[in-house]
Amino acid sequence: MQKENYLPIIIESLVFGKNSDYPLYIKTGDRYVLYRSKALIFSHNDVLRLKNNGVCNLYIKQEDKKKYDEDMIEHMKNITSADNKSFEDKAVNIYNYSKIYAQYIMTTGNIKDVKEQLKQVIETMVEYILMSELALVNIIHMSQHDAGEVGHGMNVSIYAMTLAGRLGFSNKVSLYEIGLAGLVHDIGKIKISQQLLQKQNLTEEELNEIKKHPIYSKEILIENEVDSDNIINAVIEHHEASNGTGYPYGKMEENISAFGKILIIVNVFDSLMRDLPYRIKLEKKDALNNMILHRELYNNAFLKEFVLLMKESGEKNKFIANTKFIA
Repeated sequence: MQKENYLPIIIESLVFGKNSDYPLYIKTGDRYVLYRSKALIFSHNDVLRLKNNGVCNLYIKQEDKKKYDEDMIEHMKNITSADNKSFEDKAVNIYNYSKIYAQYIMTTGNIKDVKEQLKQVIETMVEYILMSELALVNIIHMSQHDAGEVGHGMNVSIYAMTLAGRLGFSNKVSLYEIGLAGLVHDIGKIKISQQLLQKQNLTEEELNEIKKHPIYSKEILIENEVDSDNIINAVIEHHEASNGTGYPYGKMEENISAFGKILIIVNVFDSLMRDLPYRIKLEKKDALNNMILHRELYNNAFLKEFVLLMKESGEKNKFIANTKFIA
């Protein structure tokens, strides 16, 4: 008898008050138990009961993935235009739908099979960000609670799109490209063992292996038929530095693409606010201060705009307003 495959889905991705076209399952140990038959309505109360019992994911059968993906695309298309949702609720929905596909690609390295869903996720996020100055604040509030590589990729994507828009890359194609680059910039880490990625006191050989992940990321993008130079350049350059001390190629600022310069800044910023094997996370004001102190690593004009962006998007720390930025 062939073993059935089940896929995890985030509870909040389900549309409340809508009949499901597929059954939902809950995982108990190694078993998958029917939680809700198809055609039954899923409600807010169902979510609360599940959350109170420590359940964050439900499961669908592999054979129902196509229907689920079709639902997700339909839901995402309707988010920003929905009159019955608050601006904050829209941020929650966008973030949760984004996380579904971010999780998938960061664990499988497979972009091709969810290309349309991923495109719709990023385009919906772009549309939301362009709706109001409050958009970044709402999305950041969601992202602050999301640890790990998936959360990091999503944060980098959000910061990158917002900074790019501020710098004048406001057309939807550019915002989509920098958004996708931010989301998948670390996808190459799936070719490196988790044990090595979590290890402290690395040898030089081990450190050099980790430093290859931008190259691995480029390889995976090409394997998945991503052919945009903007996306590929940004991904492979996200650990470069304006003074030539970055990796993997030690490029100087004049040889780093505009999208690469953006990704360098937002990647460092989000990384500084995360606990890593070799460093305790910093508060936002300390992360920005650290970057200003080491401004030789970044394009100074872009960094200045990012600092101002963080101030204007709800960061009310007086040190930002009073900092004299030396270009």
